[in-house]
Amino acid sequence: MDTRIAIAQINASSDPQQNLRTAARMAAEAAQKQAHLLMLPEYTMTYPDHRLPDGVPFPGGQPLDGSFVSGLRELAATHRLWITCGVIEQTPDDPRPYNTTVVISDQGELVASHRKCQLYDAFSYRESDHFRPGMSRFTPIQTPFGTLGLIVCYELRYPELARLQAIEGAEFLLVTAAFVCGKQKAQQWHTLLAARAVENGCFVLGCNHVKPKVFLGESAAYAPDGQTIMECGDTPELMVVTCDRSQIGTVRENCPVLRQRREDLYSLK
Repeated sequence: MDTRIAIAQINASSDPQQNLRTAARMAAEAAQKQAHLLMLPEYTMTYPDHRLPDGVPFPGGQPLDGSFVSGLRELAATHRLWITCGVIEQTPDDPRPYNTTVVISDQGELVASHRKCQLYDAFSYRESDHFRPGMSRFTPIQTPFGTLGLIVCYELRYPELARLQAIEGAEFLLVTAAFVCGKQKAQQWHTLLAARAVENGCFVLGCNHVKPKVFLGESAAYAPDGQTIMECGDTPELMVVTCDRSQIGTVRENCPVLRQRREDLYSLK
């Protein structure tokens, strides 16, 4: 069975309602193109118009039963489309929100959420000034079109997070991101996406935020053998990727790295 995944590369504003309207357009287009799932990037709910001062909590968050996620659930049910989307999850016990990605079924049910656990404290930026870290990794979920794994942006640099999900059955590794511009950053983004595909024999799809002079764009999809399936540019767009799940078994049989792991020497569990 082929799985069709729509990757929506957007430039989110600071207004959640405007961003929800953008998500609605992307969902309608994805459904028209017969996608099973729509990916939206990190920070889809809101992104400030200016860089936050050190120590200031990220603004504009909502609980997961707030208007933004409720709007996403309506879109998913209306278009019979699974949706993954980066949101700002506010909780009452801390002014710092979580950087969360939600997974919503084609029935409009919130079936999973992942609070980013590896925050981007690197390259002279401290995401932990603005967010709380999640305390658990994502457990892959089964869908009618395949088993989904999930990581968020900087977590792409931690291969153990992808490997554990592959061991647990992930066929698709979804990467919601706001990968920044900078020297060699495009090379790093594509290398990391392709590496996670090759070393785990799974499809890896990176949905990146695009913002001039801030976020890179260049959303991309890689096959289980590391071949590029499709790649965006540096402007907002939607691309639909067709993934042949039979490739996973073929690649893992030809290069059985998961099966040949030497757990007597090293183990991730």
